[in-house]
Amino acid sequence: MTLQYCQNCWFNGLQFGALGLAVGYCARHKKILNAPDSTTCGQQIRKDLGLSRAQAVSVIHSEQFDQNKIVRWIDNIEVKSDTSISSRDNNILRTDIVAEAVTDYGNLDSKIESLSQLKALSLKTARADVAFVSLGRSYVRNCIRNGGKWISGIHLYWWTKRRLAHVPDIAIEELRFLGSAQITRQIDLTKWSIIMLKLTLVDDIVQYSRESNDELGSTPGLLDYVADHISTFNVRRLSLFIRKEIIPLLDSHLNYDRYQEISRELHKDN
Repeated sequence: MTLQYCQNCWFNGLQFGALGLAVGYCARHKKILNAPDSTTCGQQIRKDLGLSRAQAVSVIHSEQFDQNKIVRWIDNIEVKSDTSISSRDNNILRTDIVAEAVTDYGNLDSKIESLSQLKALSLKTARADVAFVSLGRSYVRNCIRNGGKWISGIHLYWWTKRRLAHVPDIAIEELRFLGSAQITRQIDLTKWSIIMLKLTLVDDIVQYSRESNDELGSTPGLLDYVADHISTFNVRRLSLFIRKEIIPLLDSHLNYDRYQEISRELHKDN
């Protein structure tokens, strides 16, 4: 699997590795992705990487592919059948509850409204977690690049942190493929990947706060911190480590009282 494909991009909230629907959806190009495991564009940014590395790789990637075209990764050729803007296709896609929220992203009064819907849906399906984090990372990065403060992502940070240690349930019908792995192995790999994906959103906001010299920024890089302490692939152990080590560490710099204070500041600025 090439990680520069559309299926691994922030702007596609419907897929991540083995998890997701048969088709993806690009929130940037507003197109259904019929061949997300073979296409890409110059705006692709990898959701399996932490912020700094993802942005560095994205710069290199943008030099090789047109930002305004979805093309085949292998030959850089645009194939019309690889995507769809058909209203009939879109209506079919929207019969899925997660896809409905994803396709609405950017079309409703506020992108936060769509993210809030995905937050609620995450209690029902792990696919909503993927969509929430993927589009959430894009939302905060866009706010920062447009001159906003790191606190623009404070609600996403708090919502994600609350469920950071949660081990998601994965139903067999939510998997796009198994490859050569046994079902139990693939499900465990997917659970691990989703937990780590949620950690990337929290880590993004920690990094943004660090650049603004906020107290939260004194938290060490979370992805490296986990890698240094969890040496074996064990989902339960990862969850336990996050609950006992990561969350208290984060709370020592940003507890609920400070969250409320920042929320009031954000509301005042708006």
